[in-house]
Amino acid sequence: MIPQETVQRIIESADIVEVVGEFVSLKKRGASMIACCPFHNEKTPSFNVSPSKGIYKCFGCGKGGDSVKFVMELEGLSYPDALRWLAKKYGIEIKEREFTDEDLKNQNEKESLFIALEYAQKYFTETLFESEEGQSVGQSYFKERGFSDLTIQKFNLGYALQSREAFFKKAEKAGFSMEILSKGGLISGLEENNIKDRFRGRVIFPIHNVAGKPIAFGARILKPDPKAPKYINSPETEIYVKSNIVYGISQAKNAIRNLDNCFLVEGYTDVISLHQAGIENVVASSGTSLTPYQVRLIRRFSSNITVLYDGDAAGIKASIRGFDIILEEDMDVKAVVFPDGDDPDSYIRKVGGAAFSEYIKNNQKDFIRFKTELALEDIENDPIKKANLITDLVATIVKIPNPIKRSVFFQEVSQILDIDEQILIIEANKLLKVKTTETKKGDGGVISPQPPVRNLELELAERLYVNNAQEEALIKDLVLYGHVVIEWDEDTKEAFTLADYLIGETSDLNIESPVFRKIYDLYKFHFINQKQVPSSTIFTSNVDEEIQKTTINWLSPKHELSDKWSNFEIFIPKYEEILDEVSYKMVLRIRIEKLKKEVAANILEIDDSSEENTDILLDQINKKQSTIKLLSEELGAII
Repeated sequence: MIPQETVQRIIESADIVEVVGEFVSLKKRGASMIACCPFHNEKTPSFNVSPSKGIYKCFGCGKGGDSVKFVMELEGLSYPDALRWLAKKYGIEIKEREFTDEDLKNQNEKESLFIALEYAQKYFTETLFESEEGQSVGQSYFKERGFSDLTIQKFNLGYALQSREAFFKKAEKAGFSMEILSKGGLISGLEENNIKDRFRGRVIFPIHNVAGKPIAFGARILKPDPKAPKYINSPETEIYVKSNIVYGISQAKNAIRNLDNCFLVEGYTDVISLHQAGIENVVASSGTSLTPYQVRLIRRFSSNITVLYDGDAAGIKASIRGFDIILEEDMDVKAVVFPDGDDPDSYIRKVGGAAFSEYIKNNQKDFIRFKTELALEDIENDPIKKANLITDLVATIVKIPNPIKRSVFFQEVSQILDIDEQILIIEANKLLKVKTTETKKGDGGVISPQPPVRNLELELAERLYVNNAQEEALIKDLVLYGHVVIEWDEDTKEAFTLADYLIGETSDLNIESPVFRKIYDLYKFHFINQKQVPSSTIFTSNVDEEIQKTTINWLSPKHELSDKWSNFEIFIPKYEEILDEVSYKMVLRIRIEKLKKEVAANILEIDDSSEENTDILLDQINKKQSTIKLLSEELGAII
């Protein structure tokens, strides 16, 4: 358990702009910050961060919360783990007892996997530095690659002993279950009752998520063995989906954001060598074809990607087809090819960081030009191949969402291939028309289910239903404007706030909506028992997701009144200035709604009542209807 005072300290220390800025590139707009939402795919920013309120809200997908919630949502962490992540970022010490066997048993699978993978990473690193085999075999390999101890520690590199079950024995002794170790891909043979370490006699490359937590491992064999693969990797788990992550993103994200460019390479050692030479804005696809998820992950920090290829022509042509994905995500992509026989790792060790950067600067080409020139090497004077290339290039360009960029690339291809630009545009329009038609076909032919037959019970239930709009308006104003002074007593020099009025007038009312009731009770507790208007963070940082989501929505209006109305001498009063009148009418409306519901309930009771009870119920109905009339007249409504 994390002590409550420590939780509060973490929440108060966490700067929402700093926390969100770790994962996405924010831009200032008025009093808020905006970005493309990291939770769903979008081209136009609808993700808002409010520094003053300490919250974020996406008007596209609806997600919102505080710093803790953001880390939970983005990294798939539990509430306690998100707090630990923030505590580490802000240097806040958490005094917790170590995990016991019982604690480990009570963790859910995802939390247990995070704990097991972190334990394994520390074990492999300790083995590399502290065991005789790790020093003589593992460290020797890394030193041959030119990696310093600082670089090894930066990437948490490690070594797995040749022993059959060295890791398993230690992890089992530490209290980890065989099931979690097996699911995490750390041991194998559980079902056959033949348990052994998955990684043996290999150097270890931990794979981290954006937050820097180890979620998987890549392991390279050191001794040639025709029966064993060069690399083996962790299997996919609840916390590791290979197509969703790129290697080195945790170490590279700040540099990518600051330089507004991401270098994309193929392997682990490419990333590590570039970092050691001072080039840190680099990640690796780890030998897999790019996926939309990986591109969107990079796009959080920059809309620019530079792909660094080695001199293998066959490899370039095999991977180049996947880069339409980058263009579809509205990113700018360039490509660089190193001299034959060199990859980024070997080239930077050969020439150094400065010359490496200069080479990229002088040799990078936009992706369309790169793809065109690469294909021209094989075309020679074959008109059929040239026609196929043109069709292929047009198909690539139409994937670009931005029409201005498409136009520029059509001009470029027209010049390179000496073809009329208008022909390219006509071909593109054909493709776009086909795509639109296919989309319409995909959406068509769906038969909407018929609505269910209405029954008497449903009708009666609806007659008893009370719209929660008035309750929401009351609780919302309480949370947002409870501190506002609506009256000042000159004699006593005391302020009468909206909270004083609303709590006093509604204490006898039963708030029916469960979430509004919870918020109201929490507010009332702080206001009456702790003699203070509660801070909005009590709600926006609440562990109750309903409370948090509801108040975040209240604090994040999608549209705000422009102050430019004053330029036309149109003066609209601020909401705070009319709170006394609005609140008075709101309380009247709520009382009327409650009485109407009671009348409806009384009417339904009459059907099953005796004659005597019917008279009593009719009397109650008449009194309530008289009260409704009086309140409505006060409100100015027509009955």
